[in-house]
Amino acid sequence: MVNPFELYTIRAAVESDVPQILDIYNERVLNSTCLFMYNTVSLDNRLTWFMETKAKGYPIIVAADKKTNKAIAYASLGSFRPHTAYVLSSEISLYIHQDHQRRKLGTVLLKEMLRIVEEMKLRSIIASITSENEGSIVLFSKFGFKNAGVFHDVGYKFGRYLDVTFMEYITDAEVEKDKALPSFVPFKWSSYVYNGGQEQ
Repeated sequence: MVNPFELYTIRAAVESDVPQILDIYNERVLNSTCLFMYNTVSLDNRLTWFMETKAKGYPIIVAADKKTNKAIAYASLGSFRPHTAYVLSSEISLYIHQDHQRRKLGTVLLKEMLRIVEEMKLRSIIASITSENEGSIVLFSKFGFKNAGVFHDVGYKFGRYLDVTFMEYITDAEVEKDKALPSFVPFKWSSYVYNGGQEQ
């Protein structure tokens, strides 16, 4: 059985990871239904995403190959919707390079992201998953995500219509009574250290 902690380091993403993140992203655009896009994106596109995610206080963490320090998987949080009353809700993304699948990286990254979510005092985490992606639905279900509903035939790719399953994870976060407007605790990019340890 593969022990991911012998092969990979979990850390906050850095700008030099973006080309590897781009490769992972574009491969999924071309070869999967998990991204509802037909065309690949540019490096500038992912650099802008990286800088904006960081500036807004959301996390991007990566699993890096211990031999090369190259990112081979990543997970991130972002705005669920742009309207301000959604501030305590966030959408989660998780992608793994095809050469590094089935090494428990999904479990490691999702578990760590949910720990980060608790620290950030976010209330609702949304996962938008193409319904035919049963592996992802099983993974998120394992960590307490509940099926919040299915949108039917909302995507069309590879010659067929696609459904999307929305899954939600609700935390115990509460808004402080004396706060006029709610806010989350920004991710501590500069001081983040993974303390997940060995798999139980």
